[in-house]
Amino acid sequence: MPDIDLGVATDWIAGDPNGRVKLQPSPKYPNSPKKDVLVSSPQCIEIAVNTNFETPPSGSMKLDKKIYFTTTSGGQKKIIAILDADGNLSIAGKVIQGQSNLSY
Repeated sequence: MPDIDLGVATDWIAGDPNGRVKLQPSPKYPNSPKKDVLVSSPQCIEIAVNTNFETPPSGSMKLDKKIYFTTTSGGQKKIIAILDADGNLSIAGKVIQGQSNLSY
C-alpha cells in the first residue's frame, strides 16, 4: 500500500513538507508481516497506532491496543505519550496547567 500524501502540512523548507499516512513495520514485532498505521508530519511529530499479536486474557476480547505519540530529537525517536484502550494517557514529561493562550 502506498503512502497517502496529505499535502503541504507546513512552511518548513528543509525536506518534504507534506504530512503522510502510511504503514510501517511494527517496532514491537520487527519480523511480523503486520504493519502499524503511522500519521507523520514534516516537523517529526508522529502518531502510530500499534497493531500487535497479543493474546487477550481468557474470556476477553480485549487486546492491548495503544496509540503512540512520538517525535524525533537529534536523530533519535522518542515516545512522548501513550494512549491505551482504557483511555489511560501516559506522558513523558509534565503537564503544564494554567496556560491562558493555547492558540497557534
